Amino acid sequence: MEREILNFLVTSQESGMRLDIFLATKLNLSRNKINKMLHNKQITLNQTQASKNGIILKEQDQIHIFPSLLETAKPTPKIHIPILYEDEDLLVLNKPINLVVHKTNQEDTQYTLHEWLKEQNFKLSNLGDSYREGIIHRLDKTTSGAIVIAKNNHSHQILSQQLKTKEMGRYYLCVINQPLKQDIIIDSPLIRHPKNRLKYITTSKQTPDSKDAKTAFFKIIDNGKTELIGAKLFSGRTHQIRAHLSKINRHILGDFFYNYKGNYTQRILLHSSLLYLKHPTTQKPLKIYAPLFEDMLLFLHQNFYASQDFESFEKNFILPLQDIYLSKFT
Repeated sequence: MEREILNFLVTSQESGMRLDIFLATKLNLSRNKINKMLHNKQITLNQTQASKNGIILKEQDQIHIFPSLLETAKPTPKIHIPILYEDEDLLVLNKPINLVVHKTNQEDTQYTLHEWLKEQNFKLSNLGDSYREGIIHRLDKTTSGAIVIAKNNHSHQILSQQLKTKEMGRYYLCVINQPLKQDIIIDSPLIRHPKNRLKYITTSKQTPDSKDAKTAFFKIIDNGKTELIGAKLFSGRTHQIRAHLSKINRHILGDFFYNYKGNYTQRILLHSSLLYLKHPTTQKPLKIYAPLFEDMLLFLHQNFYASQDFESFEKNFILPLQDIYLSKFT
């Protein structure tokens, strides 16, 4: 049976996006694969062959994708997700990149973490809708690292409350395109971008519909050009770290959606490294580190820790992010 041509119509919210980013989001593909599809003349824009990945889309633009390589658009569910902690109440996973946490609507065809959980037959809470069973909080599709899952409704209720009271929290590692001038706390609300509804920008506290957002950024190590930093979330808004860094003209390597303009073209170097919470039943404090995946670990070794033996570095690399934060801000 022949595959059908895929058709997309650019909405007002999607106007202003680059063609490759738009399609990578729609098809759950890397930008490299989108570039191959352009090279193979599989994509037309308004009935004309598209050849440049950086074309800026406008509302009502029509995109057609022809089927010769469309099998690559179907994500494979055969993935391995490391389990960092598990008991009868909760599960903590080390989410890989390019994996959506849950569907946003019935038409969303992307393979999700929630689907993986169901396939693995984990018990999940059912307080949310059928796409969000067990899901306490999100990680962006392009972000890796620690994520907590509730196995029952009792745990879900308590852990959700801990997010609100800040008893549960997260520390991130990321590499930015130029060093911070100093450790900094950014307390700036976020709102959707007026022209690109998938993007967020900072605004004032008086802006209607804005949502409070606060992040601490602290220096760890730099090489004069780029810097490895830590980030502590005081709130959990969509794209919070990325939008707050943009406010101070800093950008995560690989994050072209938030205006990174450098030469690094691999994954976005953002990882949820440390998750802390109180166990919902025992009330015992838990502090769980998510090891870096090999791609980000290799980048850090090559660019910041090259003097160390890699095998030893790979085995022992854990930064005490909570202690580093406390030493800088208390």
